Amino acid sequence: MKIDIEALIDKYQVFSLDEKLRFANWFYNNYENYTPQDIYSWLWLGEFGYPELPKNDLHTLREHIRLANAFPSKVRKIWEPLGISQKFIKINVDLYFEEGFPLLRLLDLVSKAKVSESTEKLTFKNNWNLMKIQIDFTSKIDLKSINEFQEKVPFHMTPYLPFTEKFQQEFGMYYRIVPLEEFFSFFPECIDIYPDLFIKAGISYLEVESEEKKE
Repeated sequence: MKIDIEALIDKYQVFSLDEKLRFANWFYNNYENYTPQDIYSWLWLGEFGYPELPKNDLHTLREHIRLANAFPSKVRKIWEPLGISQKFIKINVDLYFEEGFPLLRLLDLVSKAKVSESTEKLTFKNNWNLMKIQIDFTSKIDLKSINEFQEKVPFHMTPYLPFTEKFQQEFGMYYRIVPLEEFFSFFPECIDIYPDLFIKAGISYLEVESEEKKE
């Protein structure tokens, strides 16, 4: 069943403040080692997509699947959240392939993940502040180090900065970024991989949608 993602988001208010904080906490709870730059990159990619599209052909994708199997991410899920706005998500290509999902579909989705000319820089900056709010005593870094990082970059221009090498070694160098709405339109069964990210944790939104259509 193809699901209307926009209706889903509107109906369950997926991206209310409460939900944004859940995505922020997901980062801190699922990544063991990170720097302020990794937080910044995670937010940036989730808000804007690829700064430049990677080489997007079947041969390169198959090679990256092989490399991802050799150097897997510590997060063993098909997809991972990217940022707080959740316009884009990260696809672990090895697990995508293992599930038997079509590679040509992934290539098509990647082609739609190029950064838009009209980027939401204000939203990005607000989300950056939310990430700072969620720093607590259990975090690997402190607020001071985040503020020092912010002062070193031309933050008002929101430049792209990649994940650090150490972060990529732990959490994947070979992945793809795709638009969230379009990915779940084709693969709605993947929504519930992280049920805790949505308002009614543990409830299958596909089941809810299906039941309401029966009424």
